[in-house]
Amino acid sequence: MEGPIFVYYQLDNFYQNHRRYVKSRDYRQLMGETRTIDQVKTPCDPIYKNSQLKNAGHTKAVSGIPLVGEEVAIPCGLIAKSLFNDTYRLYDSADELVQFNKTGIAWESDIKYKFKNQLEVPKDEPALGKW
Repeated sequence: MEGPIFVYYQLDNFYQNHRRYVKSRDYRQLMGETRTIDQVKTPCDPIYKNSQLKNAGHTKAVSGIPLVGEEVAIPCGLIAKSLFNDTYRLYDSADELVQFNKTGIAWESDIKYKFKNQLEVPKDEPALGKW
């Protein structure tokens, strides 16, 4: 097959469209704005502190930064708690491991208007979007 080839897979019994799951997030935090626990407690309930992520078995954020107990979870919400790490390998017809390119997989509109890594946002730059 000629590339690029896109790989998709399905998760069973994973209810990402459940109302409570979908609502458990803070849009301003996802746009890179620094938020306090009081600001994210209601929209991110029940996961708004790092200690609540630690109780779920996480010790580091997706970025690799260690979680500090009572600080604001970045990102907060049930989606952050349900991060999973599936591992799979794909081999070609010569039994050689196929290397995956994990870059460029997000929609440009999501990067530009919807999500921003709070840890990479310069402190003097306002978050994009208004929620």
